[in-house]
Amino acid sequence: MPDASPLTVMPLDASRREDYLRFFDHERGRAFSDNPQWASCYCHFYHVPKAIEWSALDGRANRLAMDARIATGEMQGYLAYDGDSVCGWLNAQPLNKLVHCFARMEIAPPPLPVPAYEAAAIVCFVVAPESRRRGVAAALLAGALDDLAARGIRIVDAFPFNTPEGSAKATGHYHGPLELFLRHGFAPLVRHANLTVVRRTLRDVET
Repeated sequence: MPDASPLTVMPLDASRREDYLRFFDHERGRAFSDNPQWASCYCHFYHVPKAIEWSALDGRANRLAMDARIATGEMQGYLAYDGDSVCGWLNAQPLNKLVHCFARMEIAPPPLPVPAYEAAAIVCFVVAPESRRRGVAAALLAGALDDLAARGIRIVDAFPFNTPEGSAKATGHYHGPLELFLRHGFAPLVRHANLTVVRRTLRDVET
């Protein structure tokens, strides 16, 4: 059998807008093919103010919103490609692009030792069902950390759920599993009822 196609991780920009939308397209894309009740999300959830009822937004509204965010450079993140096809997505971007994420997670923002523009957050992994257990999430995380560091980001926070050990349900791991972050140099910062905040320092922080 031929070797599997190598994974390539690319930052999201306007030139990759159609790839992103095709991956997520409501009830047709690969992203949620095994989880249709989430198929209307388009990874818009953490960008919506709490004042807006999430259930009021359908797939069409979320697609339009994300299409516009990508086209105007207001949406960042990373796409994993298996050959020419998107097989995974990571929503990792500077905190000024994710101003509503802490309210949506219902936690207090962790204290920052740097200005907000030098910090980033990781809030969502989506890997196509047929591409799981092939290192897609690890490739996305490694690629994102390299790119964020090159852009001057000093610290990165992530928020893995306190999922019971051995749970294989994708819905319990879309923030990324704790073990993945620990392997990539993150350390626990604070534990909440439903999730644990972990942090990695990419560049020295002056105190």
